[in-house]
This record gives sequence, C-alpha cells and structure tokens, in this order.
Amino acid sequence: MTEHGAGTESTSGVRKRNISAESSDAHADAGPVFAHFTRPRSAVPTTIALVSDTHISSENRGTWKVFHRTQARLRTALADANTRDVDAVVFAGDLTEDGSAADFEAFDSLLSSLDVPFFAVPGNHDVPKSFDAHETPALSSFEADFTPGELPFHERIGGVDILGLNSAETPEGSLADCHDGEISAAQLAWLEESLPKTDESIVVMHHNLPGLACEASVHSWRPSFPTRNADELASLLARHDVPLHVSGHLHVPSVAETNGVREIVAPSLCSFPQAYLLFEIDRTGTTVRFVPTADPEETREAYNHAKRDSARSDAVAEMTLDRLGALPLANEST
Repeated sequence: MTEHGAGTESTSGVRKRNISAESSDAHADAGPVFAHFTRPRSAVPTTIALVSDTHISSENRGTWKVFHRTQARLRTALADANTRDVDAVVFAGDLTEDGSAADFEAFDSLLSSLDVPFFAVPGNHDVPKSFDAHETPALSSFEADFTPGELPFHERIGGVDILGLNSAETPEGSLADCHDGEISAAQLAWLEESLPKTDESIVVMHHNLPGLACEASVHSWRPSFPTRNADELASLLARHDVPLHVSGHLHVPSVAETNGVREIVAPSLCSFPQAYLLFEIDRTGTTVRFVPTADPEETREAYNHAKRDSARSDAVAEMTLDRLGALPLANEST
C-alpha cells in the first residue's frame, strides 16, 4: 500500500498537507482524511468501503485506465476492506470496462474473496448500449448478482440507510450518449416514498450532480457529466434533508454541493490515483478516508499512462493531483 501520511510526498509528486480533521484513530493507517462531515451521524458505529470505477477487463491492456492492473487493484481493495472489519462494501458503478459477460465473470470471481456484504449500482459501462459489439447481460442479471434484489434499493447498513439508484437507466431503455445519466420518473417517485422512512441516509449512484459543472478545468475538458435531470433530483434530496450523495464516473476525487446537498465524487480504482474511500460514521459525524491500493511504482505507472494517453486523461490526472494536494476537501469539524 502506498503511504499517504500528512506531510509526505508520493512518487507521483503529490505533496500532502497536514490533516486537521482527524477523528478516531481506528483506521488512521488506512490513509489521509478525504473529508469530514457533521452528517450523516449514527449511534451505531458503522464503517463502509466505497469503491468506484473498477473497470474490470478480462482482455484489454494499457490506456489511462491501466486495464492490465484492474483485477489486481480490486483484489487489493477487497483484501484491505476485509482487514478493516467493514460492515459492507458499496460499488458506485462501472464495475466492468464494457459490460461483457467475461468482464462480469472476472468481477464476480474476485468478489468471492470478500467476507462482508456488498451492494452495487450500475455505471454506463455496465449496461447494454446500442454501439456494443458484444452481448451485455440484461439489467435483471446485474440486479440478481450485485443488489439486494432490485434497483433502486434501500439497505440498512449499521446505523445508516443506503439508497442505490440506477442513473444508467434512460426512459428509452438505451444509452446513445452514455456519459450523461438520468434518474427515471419511477425512481424519483420511489425516492419520494422511501426517504421519509430513513433517518441518516446516503444516496449512491454512478452519475454526478452538477456541483462541479461550472469549475474551470485544464485542457477545456468538461469537469462534470451531470445527470440530465440532476436539478430535479437535487431538489428532491434537499427537500428530504439528505446529508450526502455519492457518485463516481469522473475519475476525479472531489467534494461538491448542489442545493445544499453534499456530494462526494469517489476516486477511480482503475486509473490514477487507484484508491477507494472508507466511511467511518458515528455520533460525531462521518469521516471519509482516502485509501490507496497501489504501491509507489504502480502509482507512478498509472499517472504516466494518464499523462500520455490523451488530453482528457491528462486533465483528469492534473485535477486529481490538485485535490490530493489539498486534503481534506471538506472539514466540518467544530
């Protein structure tokens, strides 16, 4: 595991600031504090591993997603989660690179090493697309294998409620532009009915709220692919006082806010910085730790792949460096 202690510098050139938001030391060795929020809170101490954008590939190699390392990265993340006695592992989509049966089988095989419950929402790479050159398993297969039985879902984990949405669903049933997601009217109605039954909730989906949409970015790369009806969704979440929304998709770890709703954009497990997030939730609030899964040489490899692959991946790497150099990205400690 790459060491990311306060005041250290990684091999990719990321200088870490001292972390002021240190809660309990139970998982201090996991990595630096990514963010600390006063909510959600839980009288029952709860620990959740949040993994996003694994992009498991059974055949591909290289590119900024470092396909030939994807299975090793997931294997490391799951082994680390096992040692930390987490209550569950939650996946925020793009489990596979292109939704092929072989990629899903590889992902499922790796999950056999996990000792705790797991739940997932689909990403745009996990669902059938009109331009696929292969057959992608139906959404019902994803629901059967990776959810409590259906999407959307509501699962109580420790002292918090996890609500999983399918932002890879569109009213037409296919994704022409797979980068932009949508929450269907049926799911919005489900949220209206479900949220009043929750206490401290975390809403998880693959696509993002528009909190980063206005951010200036290098190389003129769009820093956000917000869900098409994100404003409607964010208004609903705000109306029900949802304390936290978690997404993936961007491959740029971030903290944002839309209509007063806090959002965490999780780091990618496949591409630089190759990390997952550890949520520690107790009476004082939620501390989120950044947990690297690659050693210094592997981190450097992923960074170099991103720098030379394309203008987009170069932008992703540079925006990620900026954020890692400014941890914690939010600190609501009093």
